[in-house]
Amino acid sequence: VLAVLALDQLTKLLVRETVPLGESIPREARLCITNVVNPGILFGAPASPLVSLLLPLAMILGSLAIYWRFRRSNSTLRNVGAGLIIGGTLGNLVDRVLQGQVTDFIEVVSHGGDVRTIFNLADLCIIAGIVLLEAFLIRLIIRLIRQKGLRYNPVKPAIVRIIRRKDPE
Repeated sequence: VLAVLALDQLTKLLVRETVPLGESIPREARLCITNVVNPGILFGAPASPLVSLLLPLAMILGSLAIYWRFRRSNSTLRNVGAGLIIGGTLGNLVDRVLQGQVTDFIEVVSHGGDVRTIFNLADLCIIAGIVLLEAFLIRLIIRLIRQKGLRYNPVKPAIVRIIRRKDPE
């Protein structure tokens, strides 16, 4: 978590200090460093200031919940995935709290130049972390199905426990 946060903040600082706002290095390339500010959320999606603060907190809490719920598995996918999501989310949250916006700088342009997207290292870490946590959960579900048989529904026991708690007989 700390390594992702530190690397994200270092790269953003380097871009803010060396590339003028709105400029690109190199110009007119399919992959370049472009200094822009993003008042929205992940990959520049527009969002209100409240959503820009609450969504990252929800992502951190969700990652921690998965991490804690499956703590006995000690899976590398789970550990690295949660660390990437939390570190990347904290990186963007630090920018938002200190500057009111996030610095984005990795610009990718489609072959025809019609589609451009600009993001930062934190965004990449968040997406990679989501993919890793999904892979962890899919592997876990497949393992449960193999152990219990093809008709086993890994979600059903949790739902039954919730219903029993709410409806004591």
